[in-house]
Amino acid sequence: MTSLLEMLDINTGLALGVAVLSLLWWFSVRRPAGAPPGPWLAVPLLGHLLLMMKKDPLEQFAAWRRQYGDVFSLYLGSQLVVVFNGYKVIKDALVKNHNAFSDRVHCFILDIITDSKGKLNLVKDLSYEVVLK
Repeated sequence: MTSLLEMLDINTGLALGVAVLSLLWWFSVRRPAGAPPGPWLAVPLLGHLLLMMKKDPLEQFAAWRRQYGDVFSLYLGSQLVVVFNGYKVIKDALVKNHNAFSDRVHCFILDIITDSKGKLNLVKDLSYEVVLK
């Protein structure tokens, strides 16, 4: 009876490794159900930061707004972030659904990026349909 190591050659090991890495990648960047649409290609651990580095981040956010609408989501690192654009959407979210934002966590990265002017942070509840109703 041959051992397991003798049965596995280098090609089988590589195929198994690629399959495991692909599954890890898929589960790390897949959007949860109910999350708003957004760019599909997210690199594990980096998210969509590589796409933002290709051009000016403001231009990239404007392009995503044109493509996905006033509410979209993206990964900053491994954290899924929901982005609100436009006065009406932000007002609807903060005035009509203020309870959805009462449990947001403090994001130090946002303080660095906005020089501590970013008052909206991350929301734990990702069901954006509730916010838009």
